[in-house]
Amino acid sequence: MNDWGIIGYGWAVRQLQQAIAAGKLSHALLITGPENVGKHTLALALTRALLCEAEAAERPCESCSACRRVASGNHPDVWLAEPEGEGRGVKIEQIRELERFLALTPAEGAHKIAILSAVELLNPNAGNALLKTLEEPPAYAHLMLLATDADTLLPTIVSRSQHLPLRPLESAVIARGLIERWGVAESQARRLAGLSGGRMGWAVRALTDPTHLQEMEAALAQLLTVLRADLPARFEIAQALAQNLEALAQTLEYWRLGWRDVLLLQQGIPQDVMFLEQRDALEAVAQKVAPATTVYMLQALTAAQANLLRNLNPRLLLEALFLEWPEV
Repeated sequence: MNDWGIIGYGWAVRQLQQAIAAGKLSHALLITGPENVGKHTLALALTRALLCEAEAAERPCESCSACRRVASGNHPDVWLAEPEGEGRGVKIEQIRELERFLALTPAEGAHKIAILSAVELLNPNAGNALLKTLEEPPAYAHLMLLATDADTLLPTIVSRSQHLPLRPLESAVIARGLIERWGVAESQARRLAGLSGGRMGWAVRALTDPTHLQEMEAALAQLLTVLRADLPARFEIAQALAQNLEALAQTLEYWRLGWRDVLLLQQGIPQDVMFLEQRDALEAVAQKVAPATTVYMLQALTAAQANLLRNLNPRLLLEALFLEWPEV
């Protein structure tokens, strides 16, 4: 059996391959993990494996008609639902569309597959409608639910699904993948791996689109600006950031990584620092802030990220966060 081209989650691939071979693949799979960790990549690889026209040991072959159409988004037995905008979940209308899709038998082969992203953002009506679909799925149906954290979902959705938690990978695994799969130079691979936060998808995107690195550096510069600013200036920054939820979600993650670097410096582990270009500035913060405060900042940012997913007012969320931040 092949590894489906998945880096770092061989355990998940083997588990799914064994379930397919035994005819015991769950009708509902819940794949969780941070943004860009590889949830969608694994879901699509499984989809290709189920629909592939090659011999079982070679699936997915990536070259047959079914594999190519899944990759291009044109397979009639595959349905994908993405939120209509950042911070929004799949709508009830999309769940109704899913029901209509599953009501018809497969156009080709033996399976129909639906992939739903950001399931944690489902509103109650959509969540209850999805639950009904999970309770009595057609024999040919497989639903792949993607979410950041199982704890944010209805317990009944989790209990009816096979859970595959994708946790961040070690930097060495990501670096090796970049070198072997994409032919990246070792120095660049190590840098991208260090900046990725354990997310292979982020590293690949940063490799192909330099703006990801630029956005990351800009976010850290903004973090340092906030730390030096007084409260009125901080609130002005909060007002500006609250205008773009998608950018804010990514900024909070970059800030969390920045505070992580501060903690690493305080703990005497400088070799694991991600923001090498800003190390001197982070070192200055590390010397002025107590380690306990740094830990609290990390916890506050994690809570802010969770609250943003719960659709709390982003401006009030940021203002509350900035009230807690030290001035250095």
